[in-house]
Amino acid sequence: MSVPVVGQRRSFDGHLSTIRHVGTVQGTTGDWLGVEWDDASRGKHSGEHKGIRYFTCKSKHPTAGSFVRPSRPSDKPLGFLEALREKYASESENGLSSNSLASGTTVRGKAIEISGKVVEEVGFDKIRKQLAELQQLRIVLLDGLRIAGVLASYNQAQDSHNEAAQKIGESCPKITELDLSRSLLSRWRDVWDICNQLKHLKKLKLNGNRFQALEDDLTFKGITELHLEETLLSWDEIAAIAYRFPGLTSLTASANQLSEITCPLPKTITTLNLEHNEITSISTLRHLAALPKLEHLSVRGNSISTVNQNTTDTTLDFQFPLTLCSLDISRNNITSWVILNKLPTVFPGLTTLRTTGNPLFDQPPLPPFVAQASKPMTIDEAFMLTLSRFPSSLTTLNYSTISPQDRSNAEMYYLSLIGKELSATAEAEEPAILATHPRYSELCELYVEPTITRAVVSDSGARVIHPRSVAARLVKMAFRLPLENDESKSQVKEIPGSFDTYQVKALVSRLFGLPAFGFRLVWETDEWDPVEKDIGDEAVVEWDEDSEDEGRPDTGSGPEKTGDGPDKSRFVRREVELVESTRDVGFLFQNEVGEVRIRVEIPDCASTR
Repeated sequence: MSVPVVGQRRSFDGHLSTIRHVGTVQGTTGDWLGVEWDDASRGKHSGEHKGIRYFTCKSKHPTAGSFVRPSRPSDKPLGFLEALREKYASESENGLSSNSLASGTTVRGKAIEISGKVVEEVGFDKIRKQLAELQQLRIVLLDGLRIAGVLASYNQAQDSHNEAAQKIGESCPKITELDLSRSLLSRWRDVWDICNQLKHLKKLKLNGNRFQALEDDLTFKGITELHLEETLLSWDEIAAIAYRFPGLTSLTASANQLSEITCPLPKTITTLNLEHNEITSISTLRHLAALPKLEHLSVRGNSISTVNQNTTDTTLDFQFPLTLCSLDISRNNITSWVILNKLPTVFPGLTTLRTTGNPLFDQPPLPPFVAQASKPMTIDEAFMLTLSRFPSSLTTLNYSTISPQDRSNAEMYYLSLIGKELSATAEAEEPAILATHPRYSELCELYVEPTITRAVVSDSGARVIHPRSVAARLVKMAFRLPLENDESKSQVKEIPGSFDTYQVKALVSRLFGLPAFGFRLVWETDEWDPVEKDIGDEAVVEWDEDSEDEGRPDTGSGPEKTGDGPDKSRFVRREVELVESTRDVGFLFQNEVGEVRIRVEIPDCASTR
């Protein structure tokens, strides 16, 4: 093992670490190695012992550091070709010298015998076969194999190093994708020495390594995709490294504790992945807007919660190019629609968006002053209220392709909620409310302005609905699921009349937690049918549609009606099952007034009447 120095990588019992300190520790005898574990939970402290700081960890975890004795045995490092052979050479190569391929030495023929019989001759033909296998490799995954560089030790002679580097190009010349993640690499020159021999290399993964300062005069030609996840590099370091890859188009820098983006990246980049960092605001992304070819950006799993950092100001003075068509902002800490309202302006070229997993979607669809007892929005409501905030150029939301029907349903529903919000406030507050809905005027031109109840009422005080308004295109449905002991569970929802029965059943399935096709929907109409009574062996109908009997009930009357209403014992409410159909439910309920009563029935249950 080489002499320990600060910045060097070591593996102890399979656990990777980086040496941050070499020397004494006050109050003890002898030398110590202060190490930072890749697995921060393994340590005891952050580099400080009894009030004295000996080293600083890159990890923010409070227990990433430990002190170990230099004499503690560490796992053997490997050179690149040793690791390659260990992973990809045929099993029979285990009988060969572990250094024969790397050093170029020959192996004399040797017979392998079992029970006195020769079964295999290991010699030059076997070596040639193994070399041929390595020469065909295009994708090489050596993650976790303790690679220290071209050679296993820093202390070997330069001539041996150069010879081994040359053998890399001869042994595996066709490699296009290489994974050197979670290894013992710490110097960029060691990475360059390997990659410089692979003339067809395009994709390089260095995840989980801990690198020292970038050396001068290193250029990684030909590589277009670079992965630097969990390296704990700062943004300035990542940017400096990216500029050493002149052909770079895709960069992944996830899980690096990044909270700021302090400088631009190479303008060749088209795909950028910054997932699981510590970005808190949209304004932090400002420098990325200077990338003229950027197409895909992911900030999934960060902590974005504001438009501007450390301020309540919601104005932004930058805009991403139209080339950026895909954005993933899911699993952040977004709690306000203000951020989503800003996205169409900041990202005007968006066609694909992902927003799931934000706490915003655990809130009610309306503000508390509109509906005090509102429940968290459903998946459908979250989808519609997000979609309606983006122009028609958005074609995919949360992996779902947006159809014209999806868009019209979403925008009409959104308009109806704006109408409810306006109806619940004074007219003087209208400008402030509409400022939170940037697309309101545009949607009103498409679908007619929603009715505001505070301004439009009938002589009797009832709400007047414009026949072309959004409200007129919504159906208010009261769903009731009968339970045991004459109890029931109810949900009331306004849904677009353009929904078909399949979509209504999907909604009911989510509302009540029922299997999609494990229930029936029964429409309890306002019409009444006569009851058949058994008299002896005959069933006598007391009234039918052709009767002139004065006991015929009025359409729309119910058992609740008093005085001259129908006799409950003689009439029952007419029921119609909503069978699966692609016809719009609005066609069925176009003459209904108020709520449409729908009973949810589970097969094989007792009568729920």
